[in-house]
Amino acid sequence: MHNNLHDDLLARLIYIADKAGIKIENIEGNSADPDIAFCKSRIINLNNNFECNISVAFRLAHEISHIQFSQPTFLYTFSPYIRNKEERETNERAIHIVALLVYGDTTNEQRNWVNFMNEFKLPSWFEPLVKGIIYD
Repeated sequence: MHNNLHDDLLARLIYIADKAGIKIENIEGNSADPDIAFCKSRIINLNNNFECNISVAFRLAHEISHIQFSQPTFLYTFSPYIRNKEERETNERAIHIVALLVYGDTTNEQRNWVNFMNEFKLPSWFEPLVKGIIYD
């Protein structure tokens, strides 16, 4: 899994968003400004300058999950934390989306949760989520 994987995954996520009527806008914000999901208007602002270790592909899957499953009147900024129930569920859905796209034709024996976490630069507190989801 390398740049080709991420490029392909981003293209597939953009396709999913487009089919779901979600518009993705690439913005040039401040390095501290997170990505934003505007649920009601079905728009995602991906900040190209956002300094975040988590991969852009995972961040996009996260924001798509907010728009598809969260309260439609809400606005969400990207958060990798899982203490909040809404963020935990959104991160779980993002892991499902990414795992399905990455491992769709791969047997469970060939999947590796550590590689998945490293590939998408997920923080350590994602470990129980990833372990429980990528083998589904």
